[in-house]
Amino acid sequence: MPMDSIPELELANVRTRERLTDSVSEIRRRSDVPARTRLAVAKARQRWHRDPTPLVAMGVTAATGLAAIILGARIGRSPAGHLAQPPASSAFTALLPFGARGGLDLDQTRSDRKGRKARSKAAEEALEGDPAHKLRNKQRIGIAAVQRQATKNRKKAAKRAKAAARVKG
Repeated sequence: MPMDSIPELELANVRTRERLTDSVSEIRRRSDVPARTRLAVAKARQRWHRDPTPLVAMGVTAATGLAAIILGARIGRSPAGHLAQPPASSAFTALLPFGARGGLDLDQTRSDRKGRKARSKAAEEALEGDPAHKLRNKQRIGIAAVQRQATKNRKKAAKRAKAAARVKG
């Protein structure tokens, strides 16, 4: 620094001033939010004009969401949307802790049974008639059979491996 000449120092001063001026103008440009917003909107319009797929997707999503909200509100206001008074006895209503129709279990009133055992019996009977429940049980039995066979095969393979290790050792 002590060896610098006067023209070099003046040149450094000028460059620093230029950098400061450039920084200030860049800050002004970035802080001009309305202009930046207008530019972003114009670019988005151009993109949507070229390929409206994202705009269409947003519109479809918004419409679906709105329809779901409206439909949910309609179902919630309808009598079928409440568990307090189910429309009829079914496998689902038999599983409710208070039975079908808010405590009046149809099977229970017919056979004059009362209590928890009667409700669980009614629930089991309702499930026995349910085709989906039958299908689940059938699937569970099939899976159990496959697992038993796999266990047997694993045990046999382990025995063979032990015997082979004994022969080698």
